[in-house]
Parts: sequence; C-alpha cells; structure tokens
Amino acid sequence: MFRVLHLADLHLGYRPDLPAPLDAEVGRERDAILKAAVDLALDPRQGISLVLIAGDLFDNHRPEAPLVEETIRQLSRLEAAGIRVVTVPGNHDEITYNDAVYRREAGRWPGLLVTEPMPAQVATLNVNGDTCHLVAMAYTGGVTRVDGPLKAFPPAEGEGVHLAVFHGSLDWDGGERSLPLDGEALAAVGYDYIALGHIHRGGRRQLGTGLANYAGMVAGKGFADPGVGCWTIVALGDGPARVEEVPAAVTPWRVLELDVTPFSEPEELEEAIREVLAPGSLIQVRMTGDLAFSLDLPGLAARLAPLCRHLDVVDATRGLAPRLLEAVAAEPTIRGLFVRRLQDQLAAAAPEEGEVIRRALRRGLLALQGGDEVCHR
Repeated sequence: MFRVLHLADLHLGYRPDLPAPLDAEVGRERDAILKAAVDLALDPRQGISLVLIAGDLFDNHRPEAPLVEETIRQLSRLEAAGIRVVTVPGNHDEITYNDAVYRREAGRWPGLLVTEPMPAQVATLNVNGDTCHLVAMAYTGGVTRVDGPLKAFPPAEGEGVHLAVFHGSLDWDGGERSLPLDGEALAAVGYDYIALGHIHRGGRRQLGTGLANYAGMVAGKGFADPGVGCWTIVALGDGPARVEEVPAAVTPWRVLELDVTPFSEPEELEEAIREVLAPGSLIQVRMTGDLAFSLDLPGLAARLAPLCRHLDVVDATRGLAPRLLEAVAAEPTIRGLFVRRLQDQLAAAAPEEGEVIRRALRRGLLALQGGDEVCHR
C-alpha cells in the first residue's frame, strides 16, 4: 500500500478581486499553499510516497519568474526526499503555447512532467515497493483530438495499481479546452483511481471498480469560488482506493445568506450580522427577503467592517415590505410620489417586467436616501 497527495487547481499567481493592498496580501497567502502542500507531504506521519498535480498549478501559462523559481524549489524538496512528483498541465497553465512555463522549464522540472497530448501510459513507477501504472495526458491545442467526450483510454493491464491523472470534465462537454471525459469508457478500462482536476468544488464518483475524484481547489479565489479548504490523500494498493480529507490552514471565503424579512428594526439586522463576523475573515453578507425598514447600507457596512478582514454587504432583497411601502406612499413628499407611481406601474406590468420595476423602486429609494446596493469594506 502507498499513500498519494492528490493536488489540483492551486492557481498559483492568482490575485483576488479585493481592494489594495489586501489583494496582494491574500494573493501571497494563496501562493504559499504549495509550500504547505510540500510540508504536508514531507511529514512522516502522513506517509506520502507520491504527489499528483492534476492541472492548473499556475493561474496562467506565463507565471512570473520568481513564482516559477519558488515552485521548482518546493517540488525539488519532494524529489530530494524520495517522493515522486507527477505534474499534468491544465487549461489555465496550458502547455499549448511556445512560451508556456512547462515548455520553457521542461528540462529542469522536478519529477515527471506529462506532455502527451492524448491519453497514454506515461510511466510505470515503483512506489514504496508497489508497481504503479500511470496513465495521463496534457491537453494541447491543435494536437489533442477532441470530438465530444474522450473515449479512448489505455486498458489497465498487468499487476499493480492502475492510476490515471486528467485535468478534465467527467461526463460534461464544456468545449475542447475543458477536456470532456466519457465516464462509461473510463469505467470500462479498470483504473483503480482517477485523479481529476478542473472542477474547483471537488467531488467523487465510482466508475466500475475504480474511483474518480476531483481534489478541488484547496484555497479559494473569491466569494463565488471559495475552495474546499482541505487536502486530498489517497491510499492505494490494498483493496479499493480510500480517500482522506485533511483540513488545510487557508484563508476562508465565507458567504452568509441572510433573510431580512423577520427583522423589524435595523438594529436587529446589524446585531445578527455582528454575530457571524470574526477577525481575519473574508465574508460576504447577502441580504434576501423583504425589508421592514429603510436601511442605511453604507453606514451599516462602515460600522461592521472593523470586525473582520474584509466585508461585502450585498442587498439582494426583493425590496421594502408592503406595509412600509404603503406608509412611504402615503407621504406628501417626492419620495411618496415616486413610490405611488412605481406601484401603479408594477400593478399594470407584465410578469417579466415586475422584477425590473421592483429593482427600480429599491434603487430609487436608496438614491433618495443617499445609499447604494453593494458596499465593500
């Protein structure tokens, strides 16, 4: 039996959409994730004998030179310790281009760098005394032949563990560069473990007697792509593949969906948000439902921002509660006139126009009180 650290989608070099200088600070933290992965693999308690990188190690095919040097240095630590390393290019760090990092650095890249443009057995490795037959490929534009999901895979032959590594999309055709893979064809060839990259949220699926698994992106890129926050370690060679998820010390991107309908006063809403904020966290509060009061969104965000590292407050509410709109409509003010007119339009609107009018009503009322729909702090 041997243990494998399955990595994918580290996206080194990515800079998150945050205000300066926080964007660079969080970006540097993300780039340090490779060192953390190597430290984990070198920990004798983990017993790692093989590290698989299933694509998108870098966020683009031309990462900055210092980052490349640090990456090679970290992977060389594994090789020096006798831990085998296999790197498969992805669609972000694609090998297609003449100036791609994997073409420029191929001669000194640590371990096995996969360059075959179609599925092939790229190596037979001795890993911790076990024979490991390795199938992999590197999508290469203009060379890789993709006409629908790939179905031609080398069959698992011979004694030992049969391992495949792909940066692709299992049973989903998102275009050639997504490298669609046919699940039935993979199940038929009999691999023990299929290490996948490309799907950031992770996930696994039984394919025949083997297991296909997306390791997922360990460290998130943003609120819409928060990462899985854990390492994937796989035990192979003694029965079916067994997957273990180990928590990773990464900066979390948290999204809180908060229905504001039950709150009758702005102070109640503010207290509910305060309860979920924590120092050092990156958090987005997305408010939904109907507001029963007029909300000073910029003021709310300004008061709460010091309680965490970064805060987005997003107003995704349907609008003000009917009883409050009725009260505003009764005012002998420009605001009251504005509400009455839009309510009349809403009553006569077709269903597809209703959301546009409700948004106009919400934005108009915010503008009349000097607010905005999204606040970033």
